[in-house]
Amino acid sequence: MLRNLDRLPRHAGRLLQRQYSSTPENLPSSVFLRTFMDSAKVGPVQQTMEAKLQEAFNPSILDVVNESHLHAHHEAMKGNTDKETHFRVTIVSDAFAGKNLMQRHRSIYTLLNDELQAGVHALSLKTKTPQEIEKSS
Repeated sequence: MLRNLDRLPRHAGRLLQRQYSSTPENLPSSVFLRTFMDSAKVGPVQQTMEAKLQEAFNPSILDVVNESHLHAHHEAMKGNTDKETHFRVTIVSDAFAGKNLMQRHRSIYTLLNDELQAGVHALSLKTKTPQEIEKSS
């Protein structure tokens, strides 16, 4: 089902409805992802990432958010119907103590290399120690 057809001119909505059937393989990737992706649902890639991060860093705070639906219209995503390509990760861990930002990010990219090679297109990382969180409060 296509959303927001009421915002289009009447004839455009009818054209879109005729042009695309409701099967995922016949929808452009941006329509597919916006229609079938709900960021509240946790997919297998996100579950794996969360488990790896939890085990490796024992974080006091771990928040992994799937933002793939926000990037479905990007040129690089055309033709892609994967629902798990873009993630925002906020992680607070004592394991980051004494490491600069680049070292923290590199350790996460190394840990999640399999996911990055298998289709995760982008990670937005916020990495802090509990002490840094306390200072900013």
